[in-house]
Amino acid sequence: MSTRTPRMVITQLMGGLGNQMFQYAAGYSLAKLLGVPLLLDRIFLDSRPAEMSWTRRSLELDAFRLSIEFAPDEMVERMRRDRWFASFRRSECFKESAKNFDERFFRLQAPVLIDGYWQCERYFASHADALRNELFVPKDPPSPENLRIRDAISQSTSVSLHIRRGDYVTNTEAGRFHGMPSLSYYTKAVEELRTQHGVDRCFIFSDDPEWTAANLRLPCEITHVTHNSGTNSHWDLWLMKHCQHHIIANSSFSWWGAWLNPRAEKTVIAPKKWFADNAPANDIIPATWLVR
Repeated sequence: MSTRTPRMVITQLMGGLGNQMFQYAAGYSLAKLLGVPLLLDRIFLDSRPAEMSWTRRSLELDAFRLSIEFAPDEMVERMRRDRWFASFRRSECFKESAKNFDERFFRLQAPVLIDGYWQCERYFASHADALRNELFVPKDPPSPENLRIRDAISQSTSVSLHIRRGDYVTNTEAGRFHGMPSLSYYTKAVEELRTQHGVDRCFIFSDDPEWTAANLRLPCEITHVTHNSGTNSHWDLWLMKHCQHHIIANSSFSWWGAWLNPRAEKTVIAPKKWFADNAPANDIIPATWLVR
């Protein structure tokens, strides 16, 4: 019986919703390029070795209107084993080697398993319309509260502001790797948008709303969005994308909230320090966004 892998792209899922969206988007783009199906590898999400300092995550992509098909575990494990024999045959596993865009990505051939974060829009920019308007769209209708806030967003010159704390605070390894923007970063960003665009209302999203309400002071009207959590977190992305402008954290979650906004005239402000070790984040931040 042949063990030849069918022609397909498999993308490994790891991390929270924002990272899973990057991994899906990159896999979707490559699968479209090669004309093959896209399958998802969820082994890491389901196993997460206890001795490793990973923040516990689960599948979150199923909140969207996208096709989900999982690769058989035995196929994924065989493709990973074959990676070690790449000197004798073409490897079917391509692992991201750095945080920057890798041009080899678009020279890959199916079957292939891609293992990485792929945090760069260049991997999927050619499919931006489909990702924004068809795939990363909530499959359920919005709640009355989300509709109310969306209407408030549309009636103001609005900015979404995201503060990521969560495991950056509670997980020592995550905090050491990422770090966090200062409160002055957010204050100065709001002041800049008020001056340039007349922003008059700030919608604040955070995984630690009590801390944010107690510590953040801004020179405009503030609305703390606190009702979407857990399996409803994707609705925060939906609300963020409706804002006219965005101030993001060094977080893939707020990155997507800003990127999903299709307005060409939007201003997005991102922190200069994306990683605690000051590693360059040039390929993560789109060229049209402002770095502060």
